[in-house]
Amino acid sequence: MRFAGVRGDGDLSQITGFTLQSVAERACPRLRHETQDAGRLADHDFYRFPMRSTPVLSATLGLNLLLALSGCATTAPESPESATGMDDTGFISEANQRAADAPQDTSPVFRVLAAEFYGRHKQYDRAADYYASVASESDNVALIERAIQVTIFADRFDLAQLLAGRLENIDPGNPRAAAVMLIAALELDQTARADRALNKWLESDSSSAGQIFNETGQYLQRSLDRDKALAYTQHLAERFPSQLEAQVMVAKLALSFGAPALARQAADRVLELRPDRKLSYDLAMLAANRQGETARALEILERAHARFPEEARYLGGLIDAYVATGRNDAAIAQIETALASGVESPETLRRMAVASFKLDRRDLANQALDRLARLPGHADTVHLIRGRVALRDGDDRAASEALAQISPESDQYANAQTLIAGVRVEAGEEEAAIEGLRAALREESIDDADRQQLTLALSRILAEIGRFERSLEVTNRALDAWPDANDFRLQKAMTLFALEQPAMAEEVLRRVIDRDPEHAPALNALGYTLADENRNLDEADRLIGQALQIDPDNTAYLDSLGWLRYRQGRIDEAVTALETAYRQSPNAEIGAHLGEVLWARGERDRAIAVWEESLELDRDDDTLNETIRRFAPELRPATD
Repeated sequence: MRFAGVRGDGDLSQITGFTLQSVAERACPRLRHETQDAGRLADHDFYRFPMRSTPVLSATLGLNLLLALSGCATTAPESPESATGMDDTGFISEANQRAADAPQDTSPVFRVLAAEFYGRHKQYDRAADYYASVASESDNVALIERAIQVTIFADRFDLAQLLAGRLENIDPGNPRAAAVMLIAALELDQTARADRALNKWLESDSSSAGQIFNETGQYLQRSLDRDKALAYTQHLAERFPSQLEAQVMVAKLALSFGAPALARQAADRVLELRPDRKLSYDLAMLAANRQGETARALEILERAHARFPEEARYLGGLIDAYVATGRNDAAIAQIETALASGVESPETLRRMAVASFKLDRRDLANQALDRLARLPGHADTVHLIRGRVALRDGDDRAASEALAQISPESDQYANAQTLIAGVRVEAGEEEAAIEGLRAALREESIDDADRQQLTLALSRILAEIGRFERSLEVTNRALDAWPDANDFRLQKAMTLFALEQPAMAEEVLRRVIDRDPEHAPALNALGYTLADENRNLDEADRLIGQALQIDPDNTAYLDSLGWLRYRQGRIDEAVTALETAYRQSPNAEIGAHLGEVLWARGERDRAIAVWEESLELDRDDDTLNETIRRFAPELRPATD
């Protein structure tokens, strides 16, 4: 599926990412994952290193390093073995030789300036050679660290490893040296050396084990080849069975790598080690759910609620889970117990009301909403819920009346006006929908966020009713006003696709990703586009994979993954992904894709059953109708 909304509130889905700095960033300011394609970097990117041009050398590096570069504080040249503390290498002497090939000034200052010059001109390998040749002759820690940065930037992990060894000899216990040794060993596929480096890092900073494992995990996740990263993650799970921080890292990484069995094993171990932490239950639930063990996930959620009865998200999550699994009596019992206990958490009351409406227990829903309305500042949330329920029930008039009670000063105003506009479009009152949004935009009391949301709604409705050029005008004006608002670029891409201008749409999507490399909707949209057009499938795989790492439970992204696997000829994997997406979010477009893949696998009866069910969901879906026209036109007679 090319376009899908941004993920809503998903408490448990938020825990799979790492927020601390990566190993590479700690060891050197430049993350390696930002330099995979060094040729694309602008000239100034190289100067994100601490070293700059000659006038600021003393300010940037300090007097000692300036003296070192001038030759006043350098040691005598040493052999590679004595300079690095490692035998049988020759890398440093080779770097010295390559840097001295042509007749030139061989002073440290010249070689550093030459390195900066080559770096600015994207000749990173030569820059690394020059810096390594200087660092191999110096005892200055700042200079060696700078040389390490440049060698990592150039993907010269052999040199980085040797220079880190020199740094360790000069400054024993330096955690940066250990971190760089770990990075280099991982990149060079040297597991034993990586283990030794990790041990040294933990020994040098024993009080920060959690941060060290988090940073190691972030490097594995973002920078290392996936197969290498997954293999070392498995290795760490076996090597540190009783180390809580290590098992947390393994569980998170395994989830992001799509290795649910490993994630389940590590998450269960975390829960055994620390049953008194909410994170332990969160990880165990997520891992069980990712492996398709719904009963196990629910059992852990029940334990979490029993352990932390005041945690609103566990109570709300338990009620939602009971409803989703058809245990309606258990859900009602939880709601009744919570209401009797006098619960006053706004989020819990909101979720109980929504669940009660789903269970057709309006008495319980009204109790929850009445209590929520009495809490200061929540009356408009009640109006919004009542409006949404009325829309679900097909009572557009009641919906509009409830939503109209939300004032422009409310945080819910933009949501309400957007829903009212949708009601009017459904009723064929297109001009009233457009004018209503314009009137809302004229309200002086709305804030900038509401103004953006209402403008985006106006652009989307104009596109929905076929006024694509007007939609583009609104979107372009919005981008002039809010140049950093990528949601408008995404809307522009959608409109360009509708105008059958795919090349321009793709350019817009790439611009979004350039500005925000973790914009999951744009990553998915571009990945799906490439997959749908059956081109650049390796890039599509990377893009959709990134989107799923950011939002692993998004069914639109799962649909994109399934469609990509179909294009790649990996039919069984395609069916698995599409069945999961369709089961979690029955949708006509996903059904169209699932049916086509089943048809390709020879399961034509199942394919037709899925298409028939999808027609009940949305008979007007373009993708579904085009798919049926190609494979089973008898499902849609000409008179339909």
